Amino acid sequence: MNPEAYLVLGVVLGILFMELTDVSPGGLIVPGYIALFWNRPDRLALSLVIALLTVAVIRLAGRTLVLFGRRRFALFLLAGFAIRVAAEFLLPMVNPAFGGLEAIGWLIPGIIASDMDKQGVPKTLLAAVAVAGLVSLVALAVEYVV
Repeated sequence: MNPEAYLVLGVVLGILFMELTDVSPGGLIVPGYIALFWNRPDRLALSLVIALLTVAVIRLAGRTLVLFGRRRFALFLLAGFAIRVAAEFLLPMVNPAFGGLEAIGWLIPGIIASDMDKQGVPKTLLAAVAVAGLVSLVALAVEYVV
């Protein structure tokens, strides 16, 4: 299947999962992206670390700033973006082996972080992995049939 099919399938299965469980799998487009990058655990791990750092930064900022609604979500996206840029600049300085390591997408860590902040880290991660696993299984089944 092409990447776009993974993303669409991730959105469809993500909506179904949210309707059945009332738990968001890290945002509607996140499961499709995770399924696309199962074979790149380094990128998945960096995305997770960036998301966790983003949650911490926004919680600290929330102590002094009035953050809610769209403003809060936008700050999650911007903080995740900024942390990704910093990580990709600093990691090769720490260890040259990290040169070229990238997170998944520019906004995905911020989207995941927003859901982590709302419903908790374990719940968000379990839901995201479960839906991404379903996306991968359906993709394998489709490829097998076609």
